[in-house]
Formats: sequence, structure tokens, C-alpha cells
Amino acid sequence: MGSIDKRIENLERLVGAPDESSEHRRTVVRDILDEFAHLKASRAVHSRGGVRIEPEDIPGKILGPGYTSGEMWELAIRRVTAREEAMRTREGRGGRWGA
Repeated sequence: MGSIDKRIENLERLVGAPDESSEHRRTVVRDILDEFAHLKASRAVHSRGGVRIEPEDIPGKILGPGYTSGEMWELAIRRVTAREEAMRTREGRGGRWGA
């Protein structure tokens, strides 16, 4: 976990001086890093009992073949942003899970 905290601290330093929303920003940066890791992991090839298990390749399904790592970062940011907006919408309608 130490390396993730160090990455987040470096990213926050690049973003600017901390203010009252720094905790929220830290959470968003962590979510983006987690989403990017999830997208990369979905491309991994596995095997079980000597049988190849094809990867899900989420970025390949969404972006098509030949995507770049920059496009994958953009996808991770878009997915986190969409999730945040959906959560805010649900909270506005009567709680976290809607009502």
C-alpha cells in the first residue's frame, strides 16, 4: 500500500496546494488508479488446469483494437467520473441507493 500512497502524494503535489477538497481529490485519484489497474487486469491471460482462459479485455470492447495507454487512462477517468455522477444522482433522490 505504501507505493500507492506515494503515487497519490506525487499526483497531489502536481495538482496544487491542498485545500478543503483535498480529501475528495485524493479519493478520486485513488479511484482512477484502481480503475486503470482493473482495466489492465482485464487484459491478462490466465490458465486453469492447462486450459487457456481468454481475457475479458474491457478496454478492447469499448475502445476497439489498437488502443493506446493514453486512451485507457481517459477511459478510466470517464468511468470514475460517470460512477461519481451516478452516485450523486442517487444520493439526491433520497439516499445512497435511491428511493
